[in-house]
Amino acid sequence: MTTPTQSNAVGWYLGSVGTFMIPAGIQMVLLPYLLAIELHQPAARLGITQMFGQLPTLMFLLFGGWLADKIDPRRLLMGLHAAAALMPLILAYFLWRREVTEGVLMLYALAWGLVTAFAMPARDGMLRRVAGTNIQRMVTLALGIQFGTQLLGQAFGGRAAQFGAESIVLVQSLVLAIGIIAASRLPAGRTAPAAAQAGRQSLLDVLGAGMSMIFTDAPMRAAFLIMLGVGIFFSGVIVVVIPLSVRDIYAGGAPDIAAAFMMFGLGTLASIALLTRHGGLALPGRAMVLSMVSGCSALLPLAFAPPFWLFNACIFVWGMSGGIAMSMSRTILQERAPPTHQSRVMAAHALSTAGGGPLGSLLMGFTVTVLGVRWAVLVPVAGVAITTILVVATHTIWRLRSPSLLA
Repeated sequence: MTTPTQSNAVGWYLGSVGTFMIPAGIQMVLLPYLLAIELHQPAARLGITQMFGQLPTLMFLLFGGWLADKIDPRRLLMGLHAAAALMPLILAYFLWRREVTEGVLMLYALAWGLVTAFAMPARDGMLRRVAGTNIQRMVTLALGIQFGTQLLGQAFGGRAAQFGAESIVLVQSLVLAIGIIAASRLPAGRTAPAAAQAGRQSLLDVLGAGMSMIFTDAPMRAAFLIMLGVGIFFSGVIVVVIPLSVRDIYAGGAPDIAAAFMMFGLGTLASIALLTRHGGLALPGRAMVLSMVSGCSALLPLAFAPPFWLFNACIFVWGMSGGIAMSMSRTILQERAPPTHQSRVMAAHALSTAGGGPLGSLLMGFTVTVLGVRWAVLVPVAGVAITTILVVATHTIWRLRSPSLLA
């Protein structure tokens, strides 16, 4: 049974997730809007800018996981929220002076990626401490809050043309500042055994410990490889193909980009609601594989430039598939990772998707240039399908059972 103290911890944990993901949702819409609509970047340059914005996550996620295992992640999250709250204020200054350039937006994206690289493993590493034995339920709840609040941020970011980008980023800063309070109420403390081990190992060994554990455990390795395929091939669809499709095929603007992103978030929320109502899934590996099949199938119609309502419906179904894949992959790793390496294992997991993002953005930017925005979507569909087939052929993830499944 959940104690009152644990209930409070769960509430503050979900609050810390929400106060980071609302600004993240704003960022997801505002940055491509400013690049594609306001500055009229061509496809290749948009892909390059998005790639550079994701590079800090690729470079510092493992370090962020090590740091979260070494020091108090509560204090780390407080500091990250404070630093992140300053970044929109600086962008607001350039927006107010009408001096926003590609360079300014790239620096803003780089700073956001750096904060994210440390915030993600710190939050993920605390989840099991807050969840107790109900790991799959807590993973699902956290993902629901993550995408629900991200959806709110995307909806607000989509009003940039109406309210002005300056107002949007000021709200972004305010929500991040509120997150300092939520983070301050989380359980304090660090994992002492991990800190002791760190003193006897080289920094390289410590940083790679999470990845090493994943690759020595077959179920964790299988989940990682599938999500790596998602990161490399599907992330570019979100940050490159969707904004350019809205601009070039449907002649849309910021509200339409936000609508498409919101469809993905709503689909994710729908699948998470179903998972919560069902009580979880006994076979998380099988669910991951089937979600890849449904996700690839949902994206195929985009190659035929369907009506905008059908375009959004496909994104919705794709989001449902993504919600299942993310929930089950995180469940597999949270259940199997030792407490001393929780943040590092989850940082390595995040690296599979976020780390594949820069390559995916670059790949899709040039793919759109060569094939056009319509047919470019066939490349990520093929990439994810091939990756999933290879993993299923070489791993036993199909029959993996979840020990924390609620009855």
